[in-house]
Amino acid sequence: MSTVSELRRQVGRELEAQRELAGINVTDPEAAAIVGSTRTLRRLEEGKSTRLTFAIIGRLAEYYGAPQKVRFELERIWRFVDEKIWAQPSHAIENSGWDAYLEFERLAAGLDKFETMHIPGPLQTVATMQRLFKRGDVAPERHPALIEDRLGRQHELLSKLDAIRLRFLLSEASLLGGCDEEQLSRMLELDEHPHVTIRYLPLAAGPYLMLDVPFSVLSFRNIEEPSIVYLESPYERRFYENSDAVGKYSQVFEGGLRQAKSLKEFQR
Repeated sequence: MSTVSELRRQVGRELEAQRELAGINVTDPEAAAIVGSTRTLRRLEEGKSTRLTFAIIGRLAEYYGAPQKVRFELERIWRFVDEKIWAQPSHAIENSGWDAYLEFERLAAGLDKFETMHIPGPLQTVATMQRLFKRGDVAPERHPALIEDRLGRQHELLSKLDAIRLRFLLSEASLLGGCDEEQLSRMLELDEHPHVTIRYLPLAAGPYLMLDVPFSVLSFRNIEEPSIVYLESPYERRFYENSDAVGKYSQVFEGGLRQAKSLKEFQR
């Protein structure tokens, strides 16, 4: 079994970020006393296996001055670090501001994303974002900040296209229900990059076996880091790290790609 799990790595990275934000060195004696030793602290930040309890994680976060909601979320998440299936409730993300999926996306070397109704966030134009946020239940005054955050996420992901593989499989419904000419042109331009693939499944040829619910498969460079399946619902974000689930969703995605058409073939 790997000594690294993606969830453990993400908690370690967040604690490292909180430590650095507080201006505390990794050799700090108080931090070492909380976890047992400087060696254990380094292992924690590297995502390696430790015997630390969720209470110790909370004490360490509190020592670093992390906001209370972040501390509570890290404590809650730590209870799942050895699990192969776990979830992060939407309200926990809203309360803490810590979104595990975005952390995984930042580290990913490959992203396969299937979408049924919407243009995926990494591909959206500002106009598409505005339309989607207007249809949602978010207060209008928050829209500019949400758009800025999404644009920042896009920039971070697309700025490393030479080092990452992005594949998007879309239902034709997502192209017919809110994809204007600007949005289509943007996707066609991105599709020209050798590390980007964008294809769609024609409605006339459906339904497609097991392609009913949006999902993502994220893969990583280090062979010790398992790939992850990600599913999102209104209530929670669910993650599968077990090989059976990853293999099944990867198989479904590849099957969808074989049936899909090039974005250049799309006509309204």
